[in-house]
Amino acid sequence: MSTPQWWPQPAAPEGASNAEGIRNQLGRPDLDPLQVLVREAAQNSWDVRRDTTTEVGFDIALSRPGPSGLQPWRETLLPAFGDDVSCGLDGVLRDPDTVLLTISDRGTGGLGGPLRGDRVHHGSADFVGLVRDIGRTSRRMHSGGTYGFGKGVLFTTSAAGTIVVRTRCWWQGRIQTRLIAVALGAGFDRAEQRYTGRHWWGRIAADNIPDPLLDDEADAVADVLGLPVRAPDELGTDIVIVGARLGSRAIAGDQGEEGECPRTMEEAARFIGSAMLWELWPVMIDTPLRTTRMRCRVSVDGRELVLPEADRLPRLQPFVRAHRSAHNNGPNVRSRNPAVDLGRFAVEAFMTPVRGHWTDVAAPTDGPMHHCALMRQAGLVVQYRPGPQLPDADVSYGAVFRTDVGVDDAFASAEPPTHDAWVAKNLQDANARKLVRSALRTIDHRVRAYALAEPERAAATGTQPPLGALASRFSSLLPTGTGQGAASRRPASGGRTKGTGANTLVHTLTPPHLVEIDGEFFVVTDITVASSPIPVQVTATSSVALDNGRETDPPAGATGPHVVGFHLVDTGERRTGPVLTLTAEDRRDWRVLVRPAQNAATRVSVSARTEQEEVR
Repeated sequence: MSTPQWWPQPAAPEGASNAEGIRNQLGRPDLDPLQVLVREAAQNSWDVRRDTTTEVGFDIALSRPGPSGLQPWRETLLPAFGDDVSCGLDGVLRDPDTVLLTISDRGTGGLGGPLRGDRVHHGSADFVGLVRDIGRTSRRMHSGGTYGFGKGVLFTTSAAGTIVVRTRCWWQGRIQTRLIAVALGAGFDRAEQRYTGRHWWGRIAADNIPDPLLDDEADAVADVLGLPVRAPDELGTDIVIVGARLGSRAIAGDQGEEGECPRTMEEAARFIGSAMLWELWPVMIDTPLRTTRMRCRVSVDGRELVLPEADRLPRLQPFVRAHRSAHNNGPNVRSRNPAVDLGRFAVEAFMTPVRGHWTDVAAPTDGPMHHCALMRQAGLVVQYRPGPQLPDADVSYGAVFRTDVGVDDAFASAEPPTHDAWVAKNLQDANARKLVRSALRTIDHRVRAYALAEPERAAATGTQPPLGALASRFSSLLPTGTGQGAASRRPASGGRTKGTGANTLVHTLTPPHLVEIDGEFFVVTDITVASSPIPVQVTATSSVALDNGRETDPPAGATGPHVVGFHLVDTGERRTGPVLTLTAEDRRDWRVLVRPAQNAATRVSVSARTEQEEVR
């Protein structure tokens, strides 16, 4: 049996796809390369999930093996072809700082189908799609991605343009393990022969075509290289990017100019984790219509970076809520000509967190959110389409649009290789162009209408509070206030209102706002009570409210807000409960404390009456 070795693809007499051209097909997306990598790899893992009940595991592991750890890789994969001018694999495997990036999935069917690209097969051909073909169209309904041109990011992320693929799949009635290395380098000439720059490492068959190592031999090489351990019957795929490029992060220079600094592995892991959350959250959360979800992990040298739950992140919560609303009763987006349903839309407002979080590094903006997450039936985010920013930077909004089943293919065809936009002009079919343009036009209109109406809704429910002390854990809280003199300024000296009528007994000095007291956050509002020779009873009430000002019950399973009491800011005197009784000798300026409900707007109302009025 021959020894596995590299095989460079010679150019055919009729021509062939050059490796540089394949890499360039990815284009120059606005997204960070690691973000594109997460999107492309996760889409393909999600597309090959086994069923609707098995959780899909999606892991990315970063490691720096060092010279001793790279020794098995050198012994296995070297020498490369000739003097290795195409890929530079030799230099990468001898660099002590080389990073290996391993993408693994679980709960999938692996890369099945035939081993050769010229074999007719009527089922999935995922192995050929990744290893052999270029630009193959997916045959799956409502898939998120294909191993087409987008797979180029696997190679461009590698300093050697090289990946090692080990997959375990079900093929011809049994489980089969396959292992092969693939490289995209530069085209070159050697001994009067042109080569495309595409390379495969495997066992060269009798017809001079490289095939993957199979079963026990594949498992033995995987063990030598230290690929993730798999049970003998566990299907799925591991892709190792050799010499991973981790990109850079922006830094501020001494003169205020912006520069770049290479990412450490820890910084790259945090960016990848953030990209997982921002790009994959629709399939990471539970929804009524789906029984399975994706579980994502990222690690550095075996140390896992714990990812928070997507629906617990303040900046993602409005998108999650809008997504669930769109699932349940979101309004249709409909095309007039042709008259078809295009999808469902929903939008949610929230308060912009004042404290950043490491998961924000891959967010579409570092300021207030004002975006609509576009997605197809696959359930993955295609793009965060920006809308108008609200006048008040303390308030953000997140919207979601998901395509209808009947038109999903039209939107899939409008996506570039990186699947990060819907470009109507790319479509040859006139009706498909109309559908995509109609959807984007309607989405933009609804987002714009929402942004224009939001200040009016906010005014209807009370002046919005200053949010300097707003904690990120209450980022979706929208305090509102009602009552006599709401949001009015403190009366000038000697100008307090006198009288005993309910309309003149109590005035609001400050609108409701969040403050932290002894490590706990409260909605507070300052009030002043008119002087009176007879006792005055002040009553504070709290409730939840929608952004249109209508009160409603707290969210299911949540505790509603309640009034804790009143206290004097300067003396510290406190009185518990929702009712405050003041005599003529008591101080007149008090602060109302309300413990808010999580993830709901809190309304605070204050009224007052004299004890004589109560008797009557």
